[in-house]
Amino acid sequence: MKHKPSFIENIAEKLGIIENLHPQIEEFELPRINEPGELSNYPPPEQWDDWTEYEAKSGHKREKKNYQIVPTTCFNCESGCGLLSYVDKETMKVRKFEGNPYHPGSRGRNCAKGPATINQINDVDRILYPQKRVGTRGAGEWERVSWDEALDDIAAQIRKALQEERRNEVVYHVGRPGHEGFMDRVLQSWGVDGHNSHTNVCSAGARLGYAIWHGADRPSPDHANAQFMLLISAHLESGHYFNPHAQ
Repeated sequence: MKHKPSFIENIAEKLGIIENLHPQIEEFELPRINEPGELSNYPPPEQWDDWTEYEAKSGHKREKKNYQIVPTTCFNCESGCGLLSYVDKETMKVRKFEGNPYHPGSRGRNCAKGPATINQINDVDRILYPQKRVGTRGAGEWERVSWDEALDDIAAQIRKALQEERRNEVVYHVGRPGHEGFMDRVLQSWGVDGHNSHTNVCSAGARLGYAIWHGADRPSPDHANAQFMLLISAHLESGHYFNPHAQ
């Protein structure tokens, strides 16, 4: 295999101005990392209970780590792609996340937000316990309370509001817990119309339009038979729900 020189290099080599920079190179074939059609060498499910791999930061020391791999779901967007969580069997702490090739929606093809979930777990500013405001609003004065204290206090105030027919003062706000259907039923049983979530801001407009036009709030186009796709202000792999729907 011979590297093709540029026009200038060719002339310079022939005139002896520069040495021959393009000698004949022995041909060789690079080894395949995966077989054609495979994503990657994911750990097989039968080894998920006891999986061993080398620690990336150990360098030449080749330190081995033993993991238990637990399938879970990414909650960084509403696509809910599948993840594999690697639990260190020595400390029983999650060390990293990777895509789950056996998930029927994402099939291991996750965006960067999925593996980055580990940063949320290890964030130094993560609040690990309930806190109750003890000063005026905005003063930043809080005290730590137990979960029982927090839940009892919240429940008592909600109960008092319901008994006094002040249902419009009860609001349930949540990010993306994955059980909004359950909470909707609870709120409806109280006669409360106060469910607010991330979706109210993120995709409510688009989903309302889809529901009116298409009859479903998140339709899946026929990507397999599409002859033309128009993507507006979105990378092919970045927008949910394109990734799981297209697969």
